[in-house]
Amino acid sequence: MLKALPFAGLLFVAVPAHAQLETRPRFDALDRQLQMEDQRQLDQLESARQRERDRNGLPGSGVSLAELAMRDMDDRRERNRLLLKAEQDRWSLTRERMLAEAALLNKRVPAVSTAVVTSPERYILPPAPPGQFYARVDGRFVLVDRTSELVISVLPVQPTDPTADVPAGPRSLPDPHSAYGGLPMRRVSPTSALVIHDPATLALPSAPSGQFYARMDGRIVLVDARTELPVRVVRAG
Repeated sequence: MLKALPFAGLLFVAVPAHAQLETRPRFDALDRQLQMEDQRQLDQLESARQRERDRNGLPGSGVSLAELAMRDMDDRRERNRLLLKAEQDRWSLTRERMLAEAALLNKRVPAVSTAVVTSPERYILPPAPPGQFYARVDGRFVLVDRTSELVISVLPVQPTDPTADVPAGPRSLPDPHSAYGGLPMRRVSPTSALVIHDPATLALPSAPSGQFYARMDGRIVLVDARTELPVRVVRAG
């Protein structure tokens, strides 16, 4: 019985409860995969839309301009749905971040926690006021009351603050102009001022038969002469 007492003493001096703050891990690789999937869905839609336009632009396709306009409207509606979902996801995560920051005040940080900043000068922080200490919680520097161990102030973000522990922010929105171009929806007449009459000056090859080049929304596009609708985004040179 006497030999067991040292072990009991060890259990008694164990680290106090809540000495370790739970920090949400960052999954940067997963965020990148999700962002790539968002972009892939949008690009896939644009690719299918472009292929259908190419097929419908062939002579004898039997597709009227009204049918082509309806299909374009359906594609545009699906594209807007994907962009809206991505935007809603961004706002949802932004709201979670705002709520998490608001919850920092009065959060308990034990003095024995690994979140305590033992060397403020390392982060160019002034000495903590008497009866307080610094801690790093959810990617923010905070001041903690030593008696109550509660956060009483959240310091503004500074350029010199570390970033490795900052929670991941909202993913970037898919680029509607990447890969397959996010083709403009409006028509371009062959007589429009947007038409490029001398492609060679822009190091462009001659346009395929039945098509012509035009500038739209800061990009160069190939336009089908029959439908007057853009069919492909091209790059100069």
